[in-house]
Amino acid sequence: MNVTHSLTSEQYLVTHSVGPNQHGIRLDAFLKERYRKRSREQLKRAIDAGVVTIKREQSPHLKLGRTKPSAQLVPGDEVLVLTERKPEPTVSFDYQILFEDQSLFVINKPANLPVHPAGRYFFNTLLVHLKTQGHQTPLKIEREFFLAHRIDKETSGVLVLAKDKDICAHITRQFAERTTQKRYLAIVKGVCPEQFEVALAMGKAPDSLIDLKMGILPENKGGQSAFTSFKRIQNNGIYSLVECFPKTGRQHQIRVHLDAVGHPIVGDKLYGLPEREALRFYERQHLTPEAEAQLLLPRHALHASWIRFVHPLTGKTMQFSAPLPQDLEDFMHNPSENWNTP
Repeated sequence: MNVTHSLTSEQYLVTHSVGPNQHGIRLDAFLKERYRKRSREQLKRAIDAGVVTIKREQSPHLKLGRTKPSAQLVPGDEVLVLTERKPEPTVSFDYQILFEDQSLFVINKPANLPVHPAGRYFFNTLLVHLKTQGHQTPLKIEREFFLAHRIDKETSGVLVLAKDKDICAHITRQFAERTTQKRYLAIVKGVCPEQFEVALAMGKAPDSLIDLKMGILPENKGGQSAFTSFKRIQNNGIYSLVECFPKTGRQHQIRVHLDAVGHPIVGDKLYGLPEREALRFYERQHLTPEAEAQLLLPRHALHASWIRFVHPLTGKTMQFSAPLPQDLEDFMHNPSENWNTP
């Protein structure tokens, strides 16, 4: 099979660049460095089957001939690997680029879009979509984007990515030193106080069967300090729209703190359901109708609405905002509607 043929919807092309320190490396050795879980024999069969080819434009005098495991690579070569595109859950690629320059991407991410590959999601992720320019070009492994911070698949809103590892480290350091500012919006159950603060240390939920679940955990038992301030900006007598200002950056901090004070976020499968129902969801089973009714929304109602940081190259203060998405706006105005109905 020739990988330069038109791809089907079940295929995509991964490209690997040969660097200046890899002159003369054998093709099979080069691939083994990148596909560590594949045996030499598996890689040899893939090469012999024609799913691996070498693209060489910089040294036309170095003829390639038939692609063989023993083929020697030179700097500037591109190794093209035809890869099976497995079925993945449907996601939303309706993101908006708020800002882009030579070093940064700032994006307004929709809900139902994983940021990076994990579990059942690879191609249907923000990072791969960006790397392939909307799935229009081959997946070039060396085309990197670095996450300056993270938001969950179901969380919408402002996300900052860097195009360079050092740029990312600079912004990450700003987060660690708490010189950045972030604001989130959340819809919670109940009418919460107009202003309140939560200072409860957090760590892995000790009694949970779900690995990623966090919980309140005293510092003397291994928890990390965590502080969030909140301000209610709207309520409809049943639910509240709350501004959230995390002063620390613990995993799931806003969700855990709101749940701890009796105002869980609407639609939160991990913290708003009984453990057995949450476990069912994270084991990729369907939720019961009772659990769906309890959730009220098909995604948790958390939105990264605003961020401010200093540009690592220009030193300029940058700030970006994203309005409350329509699904959350609609829920606040009509909470009685069954929003889990497809």
